[in-house]
Amino acid sequence: MNLTLEELLEEREFISWMIHDTNQNEWEAYLAENPEFKLKVKKAREIFKLLIDKSEDLAEDDFLRIWKNIGNFDDRIRSRSRRIRVWQTMRYAALFFLALFLGFGGFWALNRHKQPYIYTSIPGPGGANQSRLVLSNGTTVDLEKKNSKISMGTNQKVVIDNERVIDLSQTIASDESKMNEVVIPFGKKSQLTLEDGTKVWLNAGSRMAFPTKFAARKREVFLDGEAYFEVAHNKDKPFLVNTSEISVKVLGTRFDISAYNSDKTTETVLLEGKVSVSELSALGLLKRETILSPYQKASYNHDDRSITVKNEPDVEFAIAWTEGWFKFSQQSLKDVINKMQRYYNVQFIFDSDFSTADLISGKLDLKDSVGQVMIALSDVANIQFRVEGNKIYINKKINELYMR
Repeated sequence: MNLTLEELLEEREFISWMIHDTNQNEWEAYLAENPEFKLKVKKAREIFKLLIDKSEDLAEDDFLRIWKNIGNFDDRIRSRSRRIRVWQTMRYAALFFLALFLGFGGFWALNRHKQPYIYTSIPGPGGANQSRLVLSNGTTVDLEKKNSKISMGTNQKVVIDNERVIDLSQTIASDESKMNEVVIPFGKKSQLTLEDGTKVWLNAGSRMAFPTKFAARKREVFLDGEAYFEVAHNKDKPFLVNTSEISVKVLGTRFDISAYNSDKTTETVLLEGKVSVSELSALGLLKRETILSPYQKASYNHDDRSITVKNEPDVEFAIAWTEGWFKFSQQSLKDVINKMQRYYNVQFIFDSDFSTADLISGKLDLKDSVGQVMIALSDVANIQFRVEGNKIYINKKINELYMR
């Protein structure tokens, strides 16, 4: 957490912890893992202690009224000469703190997309359309196959497509926090086996960061895109999947997460076991948990930051892509097209008066060429199309009436 003291004092979760001990266990765990953070907490406590004096039951919103009467505090605090330096620090923090409350909505609009993990920007040697594995030591390895396979062994050896073996034991960085990353462009897929035996299928246009060896207390990965997980059970070591907006926590289960930044929602579909879905705050802390049971789907709305849960009897539809099928039931044509764009790495262009809101149902064989799939889709959606390179133009099918 690279926040300054002033930025830390602007975080509502931190304020709530200082005043009401909210999420005490999570904060203590974070301090245990990040001892360098303790000094900032100590300084912040001094400011809070001075600010609230001996008041009790002070709510976060009460600070706004306190800052409006900052002059009264000035007289009180200045009489305490031994605390004058702390007061000066507090006055400096007050400017930021007041700005938070006056423009709280704007602050969260800017920070709610804060990534819990920053992916590397190093391009692969094969370019943007090349699947690649970026190892924790900085080495970049191209993945040659359209559907690549990666296996992380317990002996720190990486096996790629059952052909290449990379030994990380001699080159692995001493900092175990360093992550490996797999980057899958549109039009390709990948399957990973992590060092604990967990299996992950990555869909087109996705990337995931994961360690060579999991930490002692938890197994944590970071996802941008869509992945299907079959998590190896370990009751003493929860498995965490973090996206830019939510975190999914499991012990051992099967589930699918679709978390493309371009989509309006992040969807988690549970096939087996139990998972909890939580929103990530700007500080990376977890908010209220939503528990999913098998055959349920949780949808996190990026705009209003709400989580809704509904029964999903056709959960197998969510992972059909891992077997090369695309099954959909009463989905909008727009959603179907978005997934096809990622899978085939093509661009769809519609007539200006074309509506993509129509709901359709069907099954497409993604092992076929995009042209063959479009023929099947045209029958389902009553559309006509033409292909020009990697662009597909679509308009409504014209039904001709013939006279006798």
